[in-house]
Amino acid sequence: MESTPSATHPSIVEFMSLASAHLASRNMSLDSSQPKDIFHFGGTSSQLANDRLQLAIQGKKTATTSWPVPNPLHWDVGDYSIILDGNGEPGALMQTTELKICKFKDVADNFALAEAEGSVDEYKQGHREFYAEQRRREGKPDEEFGEESEVLCERFVVVFVREDLRRYAQGEQQ
Repeated sequence: MESTPSATHPSIVEFMSLASAHLASRNMSLDSSQPKDIFHFGGTSSQLANDRLQLAIQGKKTATTSWPVPNPLHWDVGDYSIILDGNGEPGALMQTTELKICKFKDVADNFALAEAEGSVDEYKQGHREFYAEQRRREGKPDEEFGEESEVLCERFVVVFVREDLRRYAQGEQQ
């Protein structure tokens, strides 16, 4: 997968300009021309990033879990972040609606289901595997993820979608 572009990358600047105009037409505004976070779902898998982005655009994926919890946390409820596609291009702008830090074992079932990754058990198993692989990739295999690990549970709503991806908002498939 491509590296994450910075907030000053031309594709990000252009995307934020389009998003700002879109939100202004709906009497909403961006507090800043720069997103608080730029990321993709799915680790190193371009296909997984595209699949998860599509689920977010369709409104089926309205939550995401992060570990380790960023310190300091650089975004808050109401802030905007860009979700990248599998090619590292901006695909959608999301607004954070809720942030909660809890132990992995305490993640609520309704939150796990809002991640749109199957059943609660599939969510738990998928995240255990994902975080173990993430640590191996980062050269930190000794940092173990487990039931007692603190995670950041974030709920969001997609507020703007790149034009060529808008068909997914209407429920079309790839």
